[in-house]
Formats: sequence, structure tokens, C-alpha cells
Amino acid sequence: MSDGLYKMLDADVSAIPAAEIRGSNDRERTMKLLAHVFLRLWTRMAIETGKRLRLTPSQFVLGSYDGQMRWVLSASVDFMNLADIELGTTIGRRHSLVGETYAVRNDERVRLVFSLEEEQVKAQSLMVNYLVYDEALKGFEAVAAMNSLKPAMPAWISTIAQSDAGPLWTYCKDNLECVGI
Repeated sequence: MSDGLYKMLDADVSAIPAAEIRGSNDRERTMKLLAHVFLRLWTRMAIETGKRLRLTPSQFVLGSYDGQMRWVLSASVDFMNLADIELGTTIGRRHSLVGETYAVRNDERVRLVFSLEEEQVKAQSLMVNYLVYDEALKGFEAVAAMNSLKPAMPAWISTIAQSDAGPLWTYCKDNLECVGI
């Protein structure tokens, strides 16, 4: 399933009209690109696994489906102030792929992390983040972000399709850098 899915995801992401996506600054443009990536991921994962993941903000807020894996982003969303986009589910424990922008010493960046629920502390979930992709906002490319995600896809798909948290947790702990909670 993984090789075919990679090709479909590559085609889905390559079809994003990146040159046409505008924003008042790099952050707004990047969040719009991330919205396109996450909407396509949400759609493709539902088609290929038969499972519906939770998208936050929801797909209905972010845009409308135009058919043939094309989405039209909603004009009512303030992408400039959108903190992050999250795609995940709960399979015993909660997990999400999170796309977010952040700043370090006036350097604005974008990253993808897997956020995994490790344990409960005082009835609150403790989420641990594992780095998938990190780039300066100016250098963000949707295709490069997806290429960074590809090695984790078999474990993520297995976790979703089999309703077993083990594959994704094991992959993240063995192969990705823990970047915080």
C-alpha cells in the first residue's frame, strides 16, 4: 500500500498551485500551503485507509472540496493568525501530525511534528513532539515537507489502518528527534 500511496500523495501535493498561492507575508502564504497539504493528506488517508482522521481546524472551516483532490481555501479563515493545523486520531492514545510556524531569535520557521500522547499526568495528556521537518518560512516547499514525511508513512498508515498505536510510536522514538512536550 505504501508505494502506491506515496505516488498518489506526490501527485496530490505536486498539484497544489503553489505559485498561485498568495499571502500578505511569508507566514500567511506558508499556512495556506500547509492547509492545502493537510486537506489533501486528510482526503487521501480517508480514501486509502477507510478511516476518518480529525483535522483541526476542520476541513469544513479550512475550505471546500472541488473534486479531483482539489480544495478551495476559505476566504473567511485568518491564515495569518492560524497557529497550527493538526491531523490525527485516538487509537488508545492520541496522535497527530502538526504543521506550525514559530520564531526563534527573530528567525521565522515552519515545522511538521508528530505529537504523541505518552502518558496521563494529573488527568491531563502529556504530548511529546517528534520532529519530521523544519525549515525557514522563506524556504518552505510543500514537496520537500512531504518528502520528509515519507519515511514515517508506513508506520503512520499501519497505526491508522490496524488501530494499533505501536508502529508510529516505535518509529518516532527510534528515528525522529524529540523536540519537546
